Formats: sequence, structure tokens, C-alpha cells
Amino acid sequence: MKHFIALAGAMLVATPALAEDWDFMLTNGSGKSIKTIELAPTGTTDFKPQTVDTEMRRDPVIKVGAKTTVRFDKAEKQCRYDLKATFEDGTSIVWAGANICENSYITLKLTNGKPSLTAS
Repeated sequence: MKHFIALAGAMLVATPALAEDWDFMLTNGSGKSIKTIELAPTGTTDFKPQTVDTEMRRDPVIKVGAKTTVRFDKAEKQCRYDLKATFEDGTSIVWAGANICENSYITLKLTNGKPSLTAS
């Protein structure tokens, strides 16, 4: 019995925290075509490429005004994420602090070159 308890305890410690599959609808209001979207928990620079809904999009580029579903693994107890868009021209911009727990729709905007977002 002692071996079973020790094994169960070791498995519990060795098991990584499970991420949850989440998604949100992204609208490109930036005025530029987006080639890739990356997400990082706010306060980090750990950006990871995200998948967009390939069933909705034949073209991997998110054109101006287009909408797509972004799928990602949500970290435990993390709701705020920074979104990094890389455009077709190779430039990148970060939108900080999107609350993806409370919002299913996010629109990325550029106003005079400054990033802003709306979420609902």
C-alpha cells in the first residue's frame, strides 16, 4: 500500500497543468492584412503562434475587415493576453491586455499607428 501511495503522489507531482482549449472571433480593423497572430500571457514575452479557423479561411492571410476564429490553449488562471500581429509587409504590432475570459469578439485597430482594441 505504501508503494501505491508513493506512486500516486509522484504521478500527481509529475503531471503538468492542463491547458484549456479556447477560441475567440478576431476582426482585423488594423487597415493592414495580417499574416500571423501570436498570443502571450500579459506581462510576458512568451508569444506563441495561434491557429486560425482553416475551414472558414482558404487564404491564411486575414484581410482588412475580415473575421476569423483564433484557437489557443488558455493557461490556468490567465485571462489577459497580449496579441501580436505580423503583417504581410513583415512589420509587427502588439495589442496589450485583451481579456479573453470575458470577451468572445476582439477587433484589432490602428489609429495613427497606435494599437487599440475593442472587445465584447
